[in-house]
Amino acid sequence: MIEGIIDGIFFNQGHVCCAGSRLLVQETIADEVLRRLVRRVEQLRVGDPMDKNTDVGAINSAAQLERIKELTAFGESEGRRATRARAPCPTRATGSRPRCSLTSPSPPHRREEIFGPVLSVLTFRTPEEAVAKANNTNYGLACGVWSEKGSRTLWVAQRLRAGVVWANTYNRFDPTSPFGGVRESGFGREGGRHGLEAYLNV
Repeated sequence: MIEGIIDGIFFNQGHVCCAGSRLLVQETIADEVLRRLVRRVEQLRVGDPMDKNTDVGAINSAAQLERIKELTAFGESEGRRATRARAPCPTRATGSRPRCSLTSPSPPHRREEIFGPVLSVLTFRTPEEAVAKANNTNYGLACGVWSEKGSRTLWVAQRLRAGVVWANTYNRFDPTSPFGGVRESGFGREGGRHGLEAYLNV
């Protein structure tokens, strides 16, 4: 699960339309999950994107880096705790240390897409609360559900308002399945029969 979370948000420096930038963790396991997650974040290698040993490369522009810094600083001013990768930022590229930001149980005041290597963490007590918090957003492109119980996974997945719901994995695509979101996460579908229909005159 930890590697799935890491891949979900830090792949391509978080510059992914369906990046898993919000993590909801059940309270009973939150301490253990966060302990392992923080340890893994601290091991990420920040550096030259052309170096095959780099885990997190350059942010796409200086302006985007400033936006990431602004939004994370605002989050920390609201009392959220941030943990950063220990590796130094590269000097020849626009670098930003990956961050695992722990929020309070209440949702943040600003709900904006950071589009960078920043993970926001919330906790929940019941599946109903998890669904309510997950759906409390203007976006709805993709999300993932992690559980040892298949019935619980299906129960949650059916109630999430998102175009794609992965089960115990993240960023796994099937070209025969449609991809697209709801609300402010895009219009239409790509892939599968649904994606082809836009190009057809029936």
